Amino acid sequence: WIILVVLLVPAVGILAWVVLSESFLRIPSGRLGLLLVRGRPTDTVLSPGLHFVPALRRRTVVTYPSTELSYRVGGDPEPVDQAGLDSCGPAIEVYLGDRTRAVVGYTVRYRLRLEGLRDVHLRFGPGGIGAAVRDCCHAGVTAALGAEQVGVDDLFGPAREALQRGVGEQLTAELAETGFELASFQLRSVDLGRTGDAVQAVVRARHELAAENAAAQTRIAQLSNDQDLVAQAAPA
Repeated sequence: WIILVVLLVPAVGILAWVVLSESFLRIPSGRLGLLLVRGRPTDTVLSPGLHFVPALRRRTVVTYPSTELSYRVGGDPEPVDQAGLDSCGPAIEVYLGDRTRAVVGYTVRYRLRLEGLRDVHLRFGPGGIGAAVRDCCHAGVTAALGAEQVGVDDLFGPAREALQRGVGEQLTAELAETGFELASFQLRSVDLGRTGDAVQAVVRARHELAAENAAAQTRIAQLSNDQDLVAQAAPA
């Protein structure tokens, strides 16, 4: 028995050490860990750092980004982000509420919701986040800009800020249903095509008219000054 105990105690100690060492999981900075048991996702989300998860069950951890992600639409293509935190796509074509055609560029910053991470994993997985956000953003922006009360005039001046807030609210609802949280929305370039050319023509005409009026006032003042000089130079 003494020999058996001498042999068993180190074996038990080694086994316990192996189990304990396997029970500690380290989640890297900037990542979230979703705990899977026997391949099925749980509601347990591990924040960055060291965690103790008993290794008595077959469990794995799938990591997702915990930092803000961005989706940029339109503009020059950017270098490929190796970390997968940023993505980009071509500008989208939408029709405003007054049926004006526009090609829109925008930037969306978003993050994963902790309480919705399990659903995101079941529906999209780590590799499907970008496509899900792209579809949500496309649907939200198209719906918001296509509202009946939105027109060309809403793209300029103070009305543009109100329109941007309205689109952001629409995107907040769209992304929340999918498991994401909107951090910010920025409406960038808007190409109105021939309608934009007409708007610029109207603006140029207004400024050209103002310039002509100013030039006319200058000529009138010069003519009045010349008349006064002639009157003063005439013999009495």
